[in-house]
Amino acid sequence: MKKQLLAVGDSFTYGEELDDIYQAWPYRLADKIDYEVNNQGLNGSSNASILRRTLEELSTTSYHLVIVGWTIPGRIEWKDADGPAYDVWPGYHMSEQFLDKTPWRMNLVEFVSQHHCAAYLYQQYLQQVILLQSYCEVKQIRLLMMDIFHNNYYRSAGQAQHNMLASQVNPINFVGWGQFGMYELTSRLPRGPGLHPLIRGHQKIADTFDEHLRNIGWIS
Repeated sequence: MKKQLLAVGDSFTYGEELDDIYQAWPYRLADKIDYEVNNQGLNGSSNASILRRTLEELSTTSYHLVIVGWTIPGRIEWKDADGPAYDVWPGYHMSEQFLDKTPWRMNLVEFVSQHHCAAYLYQQYLQQVILLQSYCEVKQIRLLMMDIFHNNYYRSAGQAQHNMLASQVNPINFVGWGQFGMYELTSRLPRGPGLHPLIRGHQKIADTFDEHLRNIGWIS
């Protein structure tokens, strides 16, 4: 039986804009290291959603390796009495399925757009990273992480203020920490209209994870 890989993230992990989502980096990496993959990438996910779904999956299923693609810190998961959890972020225009059912939800989008604190949202992101890192360390689960975007508005706003918190992130677990995310890593490769990496970009991401795994001795 093959070893099991869990991948969790947003559209960059799901494979948005690929003609075949099975060409996304989790599948390409699994092929390279001969693992079986459960790709839990979900378009539009917030980091709170990514963390929640990772912990939920790990509470019921054992994996030999977990890889998380963290999204932009501005995305916020929210839940109300009218349905399942959903994500909003500054400037986001909610889809028709939400507007038709509960038009008042646009008030939340407008509030988040006008009154968010970028440095605080970056602080929350760091806390989520450290929480998952600590959880996996205690549970002896091998964890790798990578940002979707390294250079973003939230990091720029909060980096100096939360430098001590950021110093707790272990670069062994975090590929490209302080240097690049998936977007920067694939900057010279073709993208779709929505700026998602295409096949060559996903191969580059998979190769980068593979190289890191071999450098730290988790695979040979």
